[in-house]
Amino acid sequence: MTRTLVIGGGLTGLVTAERLQAEGHQAVVLEKEATPGGACRTEERGPYHFDYTGHLLHVARDETRTYLERLGVWSRLTEHDRRAAIHLGGAITPYPIQIHTWGLPPEIRRDCLLGFIEAWAAQRPDPMNFFQWVLDQFGEGLGRHFFFPYNEKLFRARSEELSLDWVGRYVPKPDLKEVVDGALGLHDKAVGYNARFRYPAEGGIRLLADAVADQVSDLRLDTEITKIHLKERWVETAAGDRLPWDRMTATLALPFLVDRVVDPLPDDVEAARRALRWVNVLNVALGVRGPAPRPEHWFYFPEPEFPFYRVGFPSNHGRLAPEGHHTVSIEVSLKPGFPVPENLVEEAEAALMRIGMLQPETIEERLVTVLNPAYVVFDHGRKSAVAHLRRFFSDYGVHLAGRWAEWKYSAMEDAILDGMAAARWLKPSGDR
Repeated sequence: MTRTLVIGGGLTGLVTAERLQAEGHQAVVLEKEATPGGACRTEERGPYHFDYTGHLLHVARDETRTYLERLGVWSRLTEHDRRAAIHLGGAITPYPIQIHTWGLPPEIRRDCLLGFIEAWAAQRPDPMNFFQWVLDQFGEGLGRHFFFPYNEKLFRARSEELSLDWVGRYVPKPDLKEVVDGALGLHDKAVGYNARFRYPAEGGIRLLADAVADQVSDLRLDTEITKIHLKERWVETAAGDRLPWDRMTATLALPFLVDRVVDPLPDDVEAARRALRWVNVLNVALGVRGPAPRPEHWFYFPEPEFPFYRVGFPSNHGRLAPEGHHTVSIEVSLKPGFPVPENLVEEAEAALMRIGMLQPETIEERLVTVLNPAYVVFDHGRKSAVAHLRRFFSDYGVHLAGRWAEWKYSAMEDAILDGMAAARWLKPSGDR
């Protein structure tokens, strides 16, 4: 019998094993945490449920819906129209900013509108980086007030360092009429891949991962992989156990996967590993007495005086707190390899209090977590480094699957589809 391993029990790894099992093949899933789901998890603190930052499901394909219906999950997901906003210049305006400048102070609105018109009329060469692309697509005003500071805060990198591999799907480009209408408050159509989303009616996002995990017969939790021998085809756990494999799918973050390989690594592989950049995220989840201060699902904060880049009120789209209470999610980007700055949690909460979105005496529960990694940095070296490492692992029969192993940005639906694709790859050749 072919021995098949799946490294990582996040959503992609779980779906991989579940799909294999559904077609009569077995795989062992190894997950270092005590609960399945990876970042798609929910922790309970008292009567509150806290997700590991924002996780919303955007379903665009019938294949995904059919899968969720088969799991019995679809009917437990409530659909929402996105209520997201931007806090800028002491004002609040709906997201995305490029078609909703009407809520901003007049001088910022003028900068954004004039900049877009100038960019629309200009003839520029093809952009080579995110900085040039923003100027070409949106103009100087929108770039200076939102796109540059927000993305530099999130990715901890200058806009010129960022490539264009990620912008098409996630940054919608309006036409001139939409921007003018947006400056006058006349734009009323939803825009963007996340304009509508689904979320569990209660209990948090772990509903999805738990439903898949329940179908996986050999899921080994609390099992961290510390060594991978590619030539001899075995892995070793933190407990010292060795497991042989014939075929393997890895969903572990790509740099950490390389770090666990005990075979001598060629210089070019080590160079590709060093080229990978990412940021961590400090997530401060709060359980708060009283109703949420705003109806929005989440806010973007581009300005440097706020340490966080995003703040959400998850209980506005799911039952995560007792009646008359709410939850808050505060997200701060961090450079990896450095300790969390002292008093950062207190500073983040204080900044939210200054704008009236939090009252200190109402906080009842607090969960502080660090996601590592949280976001891939799409710099100019990422694409070639990932391609090089993918070829290296493929030569040894290791398939990379999912957001972290493929070192990309993707949504929860992509995680499901990536798992399905990985299962097809892992099946014996005669069954594909």
